[in-house]
Amino acid sequence: MRYIIVGGSAAAISAVESIRSLDHESSIDLFSDEETPLFSRVLLPYYVAEELSKPLLNFRTADFFEEQRVTPHMGVKVTSLNTAAKIIRTTDGQTYAFDKLLLATGGKAIVPPIPGVDKEGISTLKTMADAERIYNMKGKRAVVIGAGSIGVEACISLTRRGIKATLLEQLGQVMPTVFDAEAAEIVRKRIEDLGIDVLTGEKALKFTGDKRVTGVVTDNRELPCDMVVLSVGVRPQTELAVQAGLKIGELKGIRVDETMMTSAKDVYAAGDVAETHDIARNAYFLNAIWPCAFEQGHFAGLNMAGRKSAYPGSYRRNSIGNFIGIPAISMGVTHAESCAMASDEDEFREIRVRTKDYYKKLVLRNGKIIGAILVGQTQKAGLMSILLKKQVNVADSITLLMSDRLNFMDLLPILRRNADQFSEPEYKELMDTGL
Repeated sequence: MRYIIVGGSAAAISAVESIRSLDHESSIDLFSDEETPLFSRVLLPYYVAEELSKPLLNFRTADFFEEQRVTPHMGVKVTSLNTAAKIIRTTDGQTYAFDKLLLATGGKAIVPPIPGVDKEGISTLKTMADAERIYNMKGKRAVVIGAGSIGVEACISLTRRGIKATLLEQLGQVMPTVFDAEAAEIVRKRIEDLGIDVLTGEKALKFTGDKRVTGVVTDNRELPCDMVVLSVGVRPQTELAVQAGLKIGELKGIRVDETMMTSAKDVYAAGDVAETHDIARNAYFLNAIWPCAFEQGHFAGLNMAGRKSAYPGSYRRNSIGNFIGIPAISMGVTHAESCAMASDEDEFREIRVRTKDYYKKLVLRNGKIIGAILVGQTQKAGLMSILLKKQVNVADSITLLMSDRLNFMDLLPILRRNADQFSEPEYKELMDTGL
């Protein structure tokens, strides 16, 4: 058996480990157009903040490839994929044959078509090269465009280095895809308490300066700056999949089945590039986050190595607490009105609790949790996550779930009623949530 993996981040590495758990002898060739291997993208803001050195960004040891008997091809881009002949071609003109192949090409940071966006001092934050570029930028003032998770973290990272930062978001709130308006307002206040100017409902129109950026012109003002970080989203890197004629989904990711196989036999996809079943939405979706990439890579690797394993689906999870100073977690669908897949038979509910110390919200579809927001009090996040994942009906337990006094004994009726949905490790996970 000859395995080829295209990509070098979470999904790719997880797939390697799953393959090797079943197949100890076959060859594995891994191709990545990034020069730096085995670093965690979610830790890049800590590097920018000068809180972690480069070696501490690695999520596997430097001898990982040797231990797993993988031939790495770092800095080598795959330029074409022939699914019928089962060969790939790389930038150096070489061809490689495979029996099973995984596309884990990830996502690419979006660069908006704003006039002047090619000036020096402007960068995205997605790759190690991006992080090093931002790290080495000189100046005292920065504008971060886009107030999603990465934008917020980048802004705070620069602030920790003594750089005066402004966070600019064209929508009406910070973290619009992660939190609802109430949670976003709490998060915004915490960001502002750190000395960051937050401007929402304001759009960047152009960048000023000659060779190097000196300002951002919005529809309301001009913001002088020495550097700009672009954080307006990520799109799946599907160029290779499109060239190979693979099926692309409505959200422009590679469509896969429950085994993570694409429309071509023996060709799989996982991670930020893959459209998979979303448990909360009950529809195909792109969940471009680190934990989902690891899960998908794991299942892809198992199936590539011959153990048929159905991927149960994913759901969005976000945590920003380490940066803003208070725990803040969201998962699944955070706005009931965003459930485009709803049928006339579906019944949606939103339950909120707000105190001076915390904010909680549950989103339910037909009595089952499909989303949650926890700000200030997140001890029950593990429980909420499991109940969402297993789609347990909690309609008669809402008061209990929103209570501050929830403990494991309180959960026994729910667990007994749905015992067939939980494996032994999941019971242990419930016990370990501190309930």
